[in-house]
Amino acid sequence: MSYIGEVRRTAFSSFGTAATGLAIAGVTGAIQLVKALGRRRMLAQLGEFDDRMLRDIGLTRSDLRDASAGPLWQDPTSVLVVRSVERRASRRIAARETLKDAAKSSNELTTCR
Repeated sequence: MSYIGEVRRTAFSSFGTAATGLAIAGVTGAIQLVKALGRRRMLAQLGEFDDRMLRDIGLTRSDLRDASAGPLWQDPTSVLVVRSVERRASRRIAARETLKDAAKSSNELTTCR
């Protein structure tokens, strides 16, 4: 019987694998926590903006409150991005509807003459 190409496992090799996985999970969790705390700090800086400045970037005070209400490990900026994009999209839709209504009324005026 040959041992060439055969991998032998000891009793401690599975422990080492488990310990390595646990260490990687701990480091990954710590990195995510540090990133979340940094984003919370950015959220606090946004809270110092006045309402006009927030409106310029497409946010409101209630958006900031909603973002900060989530759990500590959740990224608050994801809530802010979604809110800002939703507002921008609704403004674009409203502008298209206004242009469509204006075009329709101008067509009606030209057909009436």
